[in-house]
Amino acid sequence: MRGMHSTSRRLRRGLSPLIFCLLAAPVFLAGCAGEKRSMPVPASGGGSFEAQVVPLLQARCSPCHFAGGKMYDKLPFDRPGTIRTLGIKLFTRIKDPGDQAVIRAFLDRAD
Repeated sequence: MRGMHSTSRRLRRGLSPLIFCLLAAPVFLAGCAGEKRSMPVPASGGGSFEAQVVPLLQARCSPCHFAGGKMYDKLPFDRPGTIRTLGIKLFTRIKDPGDQAVIRAFLDRAD
């Protein structure tokens, strides 16, 4: 019986930090959820495709939608026409409001 008692005590001591982590994790993660980094929206009324939109898409959609990727033939994201055709449908994957603003600025710009 003695072996069983010491095992349960060790188990309880091991679970205490685990329970603390499970209870504390949502609090810490909630603090991180508010931090979002995105590319700034240009002040001059429109996003440059090469300078702002392509780097954003490369960060989020590589390697599949860029040269050599499995989706490149159907939806090449290094071409402005593809992005104009997709328009705000991109926002099903691009969730960050700042990133969406960069894409909207490009879409709103008349070429």
